Amino acid sequence: MSSPEPLSARAARLARRAALLAACGALAACGFHPLYGEGPAHEFNRDLAAIRVDPIPERIGQLTANSLRDSFNPTGARVEYRYRLRVVLQSQVSDFALRQDGTASRQLYNVSAAYHLADLAKGSDVFTGVARFNTSYDVGDNEYATIVAGQNAQQLAAHEISEQIRTQLVLYLRREAASQP
Repeated sequence: MSSPEPLSARAARLARRAALLAACGALAACGFHPLYGEGPAHEFNRDLAAIRVDPIPERIGQLTANSLRDSFNPTGARVEYRYRLRVVLQSQVSDFALRQDGTASRQLYNVSAAYHLADLAKGSDVFTGVARFNTSYDVGDNEYATIVAGQNAQQLAAHEISEQIRTQLVLYLRREAASQP
């Protein structure tokens, strides 16, 4: 037979629940907005939609530019551009792991992006930043599988680079909006 829970343990449990509930209420009242995940962070944002993304050369650039455009204006709404985003990508593929015969068994794919956000009205850069992503993929005996693995790495890099840029720009735009009277 179990003994009843002591009164002090029950009171402590109730106090913890009340503190957790109060913390949730305080977070909701302070204007907390999550940056990651689905939901409000990926809904339409007029400031993000007002960013024109310049074309970026090469396939990785096309993938990154498309990902940025889709995340800035997911609804495709017509918004007058107020900003211009220029992105310069550098990518590098290098051997990461070698077989005994000296051929690569794994390749490392590095991508870095330097970007500049310019205010079209001012004609000058208002924010700059850097995003980086590294991944690796197997180099097998099947050439087709290696090509597909490299393309997948490129698509993943483009998505991750665009998410990093988007997150940094959201933070910048929120700071700017908060500093305006």
